[in-house]
Amino acid sequence: MTSNRYSNRNSGIDVLRGLAILSVILLHVNIRIPFNQTFVGNVMPDSIYKIIFWSGYYGVCMFFVISGFLITTSSLQKWNSLGNVSPRGFYAMRFARIMPLLLLLLLVLSILHLSGIKGFVINSERMSLGEAVFAALTFHINWLEITKGYLPGAWDVLWSLSIEETFYLFFPLVLLLLRKEWQFGLLTVVFLVISPFARTIWFTHYGMAEPDHNHFAYLDALALGCMAAVITKRVEFKKGQLLAIAAVGLFLMSSILFFRGWTPVRALSKISLNVTALSIGTALVLIWMQKRFLSGKQRPSVLTGWLRFFGRNSYEVYLTHMFIVFLLVKYYRTLNLAGEWAWALYPTVILFSGILGELVARYFSNPMNRLLRERFKQYSVLKPAVIAKTITGKGKQQDSARFRE
Repeated sequence: MTSNRYSNRNSGIDVLRGLAILSVILLHVNIRIPFNQTFVGNVMPDSIYKIIFWSGYYGVCMFFVISGFLITTSSLQKWNSLGNVSPRGFYAMRFARIMPLLLLLLLVLSILHLSGIKGFVINSERMSLGEAVFAALTFHINWLEITKGYLPGAWDVLWSLSIEETFYLFFPLVLLLLRKEWQFGLLTVVFLVISPFARTIWFTHYGMAEPDHNHFAYLDALALGCMAAVITKRVEFKKGQLLAIAAVGLFLMSSILFFRGWTPVRALSKISLNVTALSIGTALVLIWMQKRFLSGKQRPSVLTGWLRFFGRNSYEVYLTHMFIVFLLVKYYRTLNLAGEWAWALYPTVILFSGILGELVARYFSNPMNRLLRERFKQYSVLKPAVIAKTITGKGKQQDSARFRE
């Protein structure tokens, strides 16, 4: 964990991602083998039970914010300004990170479907295998589920990827039109108005699957992550200001995650502003974490090492954990284990999900990512005119040196 492979990572962000993916895994196990079947779960207060085992949705919302933050941070490191982002370079970067594992996943899922493996077979009365694969590759599997119903669990996790990657499909094109970062900030305000309506009112007439899984529902979360990255790079904060940012962010996050019975939170939830509040809180915490990281004051804790492990491989764990869930739940039921054994099922699923994610990341997705980025690196190079502008700009000499490297 202290190797050069991870030396430039922000451990705080990895902890957030680890918590988010952990909440998703716990939700997917709990849906199939409720933890309240155990003695511990039976005596556990309902509020605590919901926080631990029914927070997967909030975990995905946090993923959207973190994704926007990391992608924009990476783009600013490569091109210095959102107005300089190269669409070809941006798409190449996303393709290298997303598509190799997605293609492998679709291949495995297709084989399992054609082999008739229970839990992986698509209901032919709703849709065909070809429709599902096409929807996954064109990032509208969420819309397919809205209009035709749920896919098997290992397919269903792709709904969030469809929303995320559709956002990034238009992201550099919007930047070409706006050119200025403050203009993207105004667009983010528009998204803050649109997304709550998309989560509550729009598309509800379909009713077959989650209508709030549409492409407009989480524009606020993604855009807030992007703006948090811009603010981190452009604005200098004093120590007291950073502490205030952290305090407000943590208050908003903890209110939504841990105090759902609180009257103001319940009121926000009715109009889906709870997601907006969680997204704002996450964005503020990310600003604080990144500033701490850049200042060199960050000291990773040994106690959070396992969460950082999951956070580093969150994409791989997210796309593959359902294989572990289905396999272990199947044997749990086959052995007719009493509900008390669920206490052992949960950590076992978490453990093997982490191992599978690490293996996939280490031996497939990370090598493919490096290989493809090396092939596409010419698309990420700043034009000479932009480099010259950067050198003569306000204190940007150090950034241009990094680009030359």
